[in-house]
Amino acid sequence: MQENKLSNSLLLFAIVISSLLLLTLLPEVKFKDLTIKKINILADIQSDPVKKLPKTKPTRKTNKKKKGIYPGSCKAGITCLEDYSKDKKALRYFMNALKDTKRKPVRIAFFGDSFIEGDILTASFRDTLQTIFGGKGVGYVPIASEVAQYRTSIQHTYTNWDTYSIVGKKNKWSPLGTQGYCFVPQEGNEAEYRPAKRKYNTPFKNIRLFYTNPLATTLDYTINDTITHSIKLSSSQVLEQTKLKGENIQSLKLKFNNIDSLKVYGVSVEENTGLYVDNLAMRGNSGMGLYQIATEMNEQFNAYQNYKLIILQYGLNVVTENDTLGYNWYIDKMVLVVNKLKDDFPESSILLISVSDRSSNQNGNFKTIPFIPLMRDAQRKIAQKCGVAFWDLFTAMGGENSMIKYVNAEPPLAAKDYTHLTFKGGKKIAKQLAEAILLEREKYVKKK
Repeated sequence: MQENKLSNSLLLFAIVISSLLLLTLLPEVKFKDLTIKKINILADIQSDPVKKLPKTKPTRKTNKKKKGIYPGSCKAGITCLEDYSKDKKALRYFMNALKDTKRKPVRIAFFGDSFIEGDILTASFRDTLQTIFGGKGVGYVPIASEVAQYRTSIQHTYTNWDTYSIVGKKNKWSPLGTQGYCFVPQEGNEAEYRPAKRKYNTPFKNIRLFYTNPLATTLDYTINDTITHSIKLSSSQVLEQTKLKGENIQSLKLKFNNIDSLKVYGVSVEENTGLYVDNLAMRGNSGMGLYQIATEMNEQFNAYQNYKLIILQYGLNVVTENDTLGYNWYIDKMVLVVNKLKDDFPESSILLISVSDRSSNQNGNFKTIPFIPLMRDAQRKIAQKCGVAFWDLFTAMGGENSMIKYVNAEPPLAAKDYTHLTFKGGKKIAKQLAEAILLEREKYVKKK
């Protein structure tokens, strides 16, 4: 008969349990780097003890803000600027310069793509700031422009010019200017400027011409279709500026003679004081092309322009409906661009504006392109990495599917391509951007 060992098993089980219970009485033991924690065989079935919270004084509720925004600085209805500089003074050069607008010109370089070409958005932005800080004139205007025919802030015609640019043909003998263009005159060349009709119809006062001219060249310029001046342009290997004299200028026609080696960039229309916004739009530019501009050329232009604020509006030419790579590559490229601008324009503040909303036909319905918010987030990271200011245009428009509302508005605020603004839409965004900058200015004034 086989011996029954059940009683032995029960005895062994009792001994093990008793031993474990005794071990739970031992405290935690530490020996050099070795720690033997206190044993608790009932840990898996015990509930956590209720912890008493320390008593604290009641505090007022505050709205959480994105990192980089001054807490409590944003007012209802305004999309605030986000400041990612270490000292939270990303716009200090611009804000400090605003004190001088009654004594001298203060200039903004507004770079962008087709979203702002034709002075859409920037014209109203300029008007708003000039109402506050003074100034009359549209600032910089290129010698040639493919959108000259529908720009409402100045009348501009031209003929017989070769164009080199960031997005077009290039030539090592035709260095691109800060604006991304270089224009080479041909025989029979002309460029003409007139004040725009309607509200922009103010006679020109000060006109400056930018060019490079290694050889002797003369310029004939005609004022008000009657008075023609002929001047010799200084010979130089570097960028030159010449001021064209005249009073109550209702029209200006330029004609260049002896054009071998002459390179022309544009004119600036302005007064002696006030604030000016140079529209530096280029259709098809992603922003990365600005890295092509030679540091020497940026420095030479800035010696004349002395930009106190550089605004960058890009992104629409990068976003596609089927992006599979994400935008880390774009972040890397644009960080190089922004850092280059910081080096080339050391006394200029930089403001990066995010991509706007953009819609496409998706299964019969227009909706925000899914990668638009991703691009906006990538651009915020660029601002963070470079320590510059940022403005979320996508949110300012109303966020997802806001472009549809712009297109369907009466009157329309955007075109039927669900990408570009009308002039009324540009006016709406310009007002929001100006409000954000003026609100930011309040911080600098209060800190003094």
